[in-house]
Formats: sequence, C-alpha cells, structure tokens
Amino acid sequence: MRNVVKPLLLLGLTMTVTACTSSEPPADLNPGKALRAAYAASMQVYGAQLSQMQNVRGGLPQGDGVQVLVEQGIKVVPATDAWGNEIRYHNDGTHWTLSSAGPDLEWGSRDDIVIEDGQLK
Repeated sequence: MRNVVKPLLLLGLTMTVTACTSSEPPADLNPGKALRAAYAASMQVYGAQLSQMQNVRGGLPQGDGVQVLVEQGIKVVPATDAWGNEIRYHNDGTHWTLSSAGPDLEWGSRDDIVIEDGQLK
C-alpha cells in the first residue's frame, strides 16, 4: 500500500503544479464563454436603454467615449466592462455604437461585443 501512495501523491502534486502554471483553465472550468454571453446580454440592455433615450430625446450625443453620454446626463452605461476594459461609445450623427473588447481584452477580434444602433452585431 505504501508503494502506491507515494506515486499517487507525486502525480497529484505534478497535476496541481501543471494546472496552476497553465495560462488557460480546462474548458469545463473556463467561465469565459458564459461570462461573455451574460455580458453580451447586459450590453443589449444598455443598447435598448440608449435606443429609448434616443427616441425620447430625438437623438443621442455625438462624439466618442462614455463620458459624452455622462456629460448629457445619460448614466445607463458603465465606463468599464466585465473584464475591466473601457466600454467604447461612438456616435457620428448617423449611427451609434457601444462596444466591449470582450474577454480576450483585444479590440478588433472575434469576441468583441458590439451594439450598433441598439442591435447586437
């Protein structure tokens, strides 16, 4: 029995060290996809609220950055997303977008969350 315990302990320790040094958790323990989906739903809510305000006010403030909204008293959009990155707002007078870089933290990648004129893209 003693001859079995040491190898099992060594194997457990090796697996623990490997798991702790891995940059990506195992797929079944990775909350990234679920968190992204939940946050995309939050972004849709922010987009719907902005669309309502656009209808009531006759438009949304033009410019870049969530601060443009805050300066006009629109505080429904937080400054940062679930991953701590800025949420970007842009309105050129014709179309507006609200976007998050998503869980990979990089702009312009497939996991960005973009609301365009109130619709998830």
